[in-house]
Amino acid sequence: MSLEETVDYLAQELDLERSEHVREVGQSVAELRD
Repeated sequence: MSLEETVDYLAQELDLERSEHVREVGQSVAELRD
């Protein structure tokens, strides 16, 4: 199982709101780059 598949599996198992989390992380990274 690849890392991406593992992440997808865990996200499904834990019912994570990945899109929201990814958006928050992306925003944090964007702020760090400024």
